[in-house]
Amino acid sequence: MVCTKGIFTGEKNMKWNIFKQYSGLTKSAYVLFFARLVTSMGSFIWPMLTLIMSLKLGYSEIEIAKIFLLIAVVFLPGAIIGGKLADKFNKKKIIIIFDLITVTFFILCSLVEPGNLMLIFFCIAGLFATMEGPAHEALAIEASLPKDRDKLFSLTYLGFNIGFIIGAALGGFMITSHLSLAFIIDGTTTLMSTILIIMFVVPIKQEEIKEEDKNKYEEETHHDSGIHILRNRKSILYQILLVTITAFIYDQWSFVIPLHMADLFGDINGPLFYGFVASFNGFVVIIATPLLTYFFRKIFEIPKIITALVLYGISFALLINANELPIFFIFIFLFTIGEILNSISFSPFLSRRIPATHRGRINSYIGIFAFTGMILGKLLIGTLAEKFGFNIAYLSLVVFSGLGAILTYFNYFLDKKLFPDLYKKIETTVKPE
Repeated sequence: MVCTKGIFTGEKNMKWNIFKQYSGLTKSAYVLFFARLVTSMGSFIWPMLTLIMSLKLGYSEIEIAKIFLLIAVVFLPGAIIGGKLADKFNKKKIIIIFDLITVTFFILCSLVEPGNLMLIFFCIAGLFATMEGPAHEALAIEASLPKDRDKLFSLTYLGFNIGFIIGAALGGFMITSHLSLAFIIDGTTTLMSTILIIMFVVPIKQEEIKEEDKNKYEEETHHDSGIHILRNRKSILYQILLVTITAFIYDQWSFVIPLHMADLFGDINGPLFYGFVASFNGFVVIIATPLLTYFFRKIFEIPKIITALVLYGISFALLINANELPIFFIFIFLFTIGEILNSISFSPFLSRRIPATHRGRINSYIGIFAFTGMILGKLLIGTLAEKFGFNIAYLSLVVFSGLGAILTYFNYFLDKKLFPDLYKKIETTVKPE
């Protein structure tokens, strides 16, 4: 007789460990989880912006790309200002002020007919949301212990997608006949999220952190500029520069994919099917994020980022000559696994290497390079798709994914040299089950 008790006990323990990994975090971490969930329930309008400009305003792919370029020119100084404000002033007050302005312009969007004025209001809302971003990111880091960053960002990322899976399904319907309501929902959820953060998220004081939980790379106090910090910590600088490539690739799932699906399935079914694909993205995140966080817990951040880029390349390669809906679901499954690995790795990577005095500014730099990558991606991929077809556009994304993976691989060795204590700490604290 074969004994199966140990097998089933092992499976039960594994399942328990997957969920138990999120226990023991600060109360603020769980509040941030719910806040991200609430916000993302209404944030479906952002990925639909490409379709709004295409179907509602009649812009071509290249015109849309140029509009995004103009938006970036305005957003980039906003990100820098937001980062400096986050390092100098109370982060909660910054979040309150900027979020209230964001909500106001969302409501104004709902009061006007689809057109250029609506687009201007929407961009102003996005500007202040961008300026608030560094303060939000820095507050989340301050409300968690260095050792818990992987779990914190995994949990908040999970919360975002639980809300997004609901919002994305609604987005495909609302874009055609209930656009005003979509803006109202986005503004309302943003306001609710702000209230949760202001009332319940509390930064951890340095004197409350145990000696074994401290990270010297965060505690070091510097009076230099953010640029000077990056010059001395070059692996951070290089990884931030590589954000340009990552954002270039990642952003295409909300740019070229909806355009391709509208071209294949029509102006009505295209947005509807894209909404389903986007919902499936959220579904995969909900199921796979705890699993990947657990199974990849003993792997350092940069190797996980490399794996993500490889998966991006494979997923876009599948879309070459694709003309059936099921292929898009296979694409989004592989793409989402890569998205999860990148999301649970990049923010913890930075948070453990940036001094607390510079979190806001350096997070604003990340926004700058991410915006740059997104805009360059829209310009290049939009041009390729319009002039040479979607297959060439997808092929170029495969090439960029491979390039990003190779460059990130070289940065891994530099990072181990610059931050040896982080690698030693992970190696000694992670023990086999």
